[in-house]
Amino acid sequence: MVEAKEAKKEAKKEIAVDAIVATTTTEQISIADAQRQYRRSPWKYVLVTLLVLLSVTVPYGVGRDFAVHRTAQTIWVLSQVQPIGWALLSWASMVVTMMALALATIESAWRTWGALAYVSFVVEQFLSGFALFSPSYWWGTKVIFGSSNVYANGVNAGIMCSAWALGVFVVVYTVTLLFVPKGSKLNVVTRSWAAFLTFFGIQFFALIVAMFGGLI
Repeated sequence: MVEAKEAKKEAKKEIAVDAIVATTTTEQISIADAQRQYRRSPWKYVLVTLLVLLSVTVPYGVGRDFAVHRTAQTIWVLSQVQPIGWALLSWASMVVTMMALALATIESAWRTWGALAYVSFVVEQFLSGFALFSPSYWWGTKVIFGSSNVYANGVNAGIMCSAWALGVFVVVYTVTLLFVPKGSKLNVVTRSWAAFLTFFGIQFFALIVAMFGGLI
């Protein structure tokens, strides 16, 4: 009996030692992988930074070049869609960019959402350059496009109202997060699904303002 108990104790010790060794080996591999990932990561950050800079500057520059140097063709393209339609398209490009970017930060399939955010942002930047977007866009579009400026104003109204809506949402979310008690029903706004619904609701109201609020 004594020998059997000692044999069981020895077997348990061997199992424990094997588990420790396996855990240590796994941790060593994980640390090594992390170190290799860290060494490669600066290039990834550089690439992402370059892509962001290109998406901010190149599409806007190309669109603005069309508007300034090929004004007649730009007016013809813009006139193919009603101003309200341009407001919807530019608003949609902003909303898709922001929502895809948010999903890229919380979902495991971040590459897909990140690519969608990048493409939609490029479209938005091109449209903003194409329509000569600025905070006081009415004057610039009037000078370049003349009486046809309503089409460009539609693009600009959609972009500007969407940006305003984002600012309103950030204020609402921050105030709720900091000042509303966690047990309150109003604190539901800080939950992911409710935050998305709140964001989209504010954005939809901004779209109505852009289309029918006299900004075009």
